[in-house]
Amino acid sequence: MRKFQSSVAVGFFMGSVVAASQMFLLIFLILFGYIEDRLENDMSVDGERLNGFVCLVQAVLLGSFAAILAAHRSEILDQKISVEDDEDVTYEAPKRATVV
Repeated sequence: MRKFQSSVAVGFFMGSVVAASQMFLLIFLILFGYIEDRLENDMSVDGERLNGFVCLVQAVLLGSFAAILAAHRSEILDQKISVEDDEDVTYEAPKRATVV
């Protein structure tokens, strides 16, 4: 987000966060149905319950992050960070130790 502070980049990032949140919510709903099937067959559902809970928590966290990002979108776009100093620095690979 430092290098690409345009409205398209922020919108794309916000859209991908919302899509990920919806994906985790859908996985939670699929696991909820899978738990019902396993309960009818008298099978263990402990792992599915844990996975479903984690997916629900992840969906809520990503959704709240997307809402906060949407609320402060204009502040992110108004803030300009200088990246020119970072471009002058050249990357030097670490030296490999020779084993004799």
